[in-house]
Amino acid sequence: MNTVERVAKLLAICCVCTVLSPAENTGGPDMSEPAGVMMEITELDVNDSSFTLAYNITNRTDRDAWVCGSIDSSELFEVFLTPGGQTLLIRKRLDVPTTAMWRPREPVGTYLRIAPGASLADSVRIAVPVSPTFLYASPDIAEVARTVTGLALEIGYYDADLPAMIRSIIAVAEKSGLTVLDVPGSLLGTYFRGLSVRAALGNFDLVNKDPYAQGRVSIAYSRQALTNEKVLRVDVNNVSIPYEGVGADRI
Repeated sequence: MNTVERVAKLLAICCVCTVLSPAENTGGPDMSEPAGVMMEITELDVNDSSFTLAYNITNRTDRDAWVCGSIDSSELFEVFLTPGGQTLLIRKRLDVPTTAMWRPREPVGTYLRIAPGASLADSVRIAVPVSPTFLYASPDIAEVARTVTGLALEIGYYDADLPAMIRSIIAVAEKSGLTVLDVPGSLLGTYFRGLSVRAALGNFDLVNKDPYAQGRVSIAYSRQALTNEKVLRVDVNNVSIPYEGVGADRI
């Protein structure tokens, strides 16, 4: 590809990919609106051996919602203390920044379809004292054992046609004839996220044969190239949860 062709294709895909895969919103995750997809805690129990948290997600919109149901085909929740040390964050999301490196592949999230008016019930049980589980977050070796008085539950979701959105981004990237190697790194994350989405999710149709009938899609972690994930969050105060802390021997 000569220089003129390369510049022309860069300009073309820049315009389209900026629309389909916008730059990261530095204002934080997009939280759900009251009349849209909603989450409520249905059970919260802490005893001498375990901590149980059950929740229900209801889709009150007029379109499908796709909710993160698992990471790497397991019930993995990331569990750790937020800065300040008094809130235990329990989350299951994919659009999260990280400096972590995984081998041989990035984590894969499975998103479950919730039809308009339908609900999805799920729960998590954790042994106490709670030990942190890290996926994207970095362990803080300064943590010590304590009793946590607040917790927050975060679940990622899309309130759009997720398979169609991914396919449209990949299609535009393929038409460009470019790869992530053709774009300067300083521009890739801001204007050419579609190329990164194709690099991470190029086998989407191979992995997801019939997402609408199966009611689920599997998405590889794209290091925030695929944006627009919203976040359901519920905060609970005045709890008492023993937390084990992080020691250097557990890193």
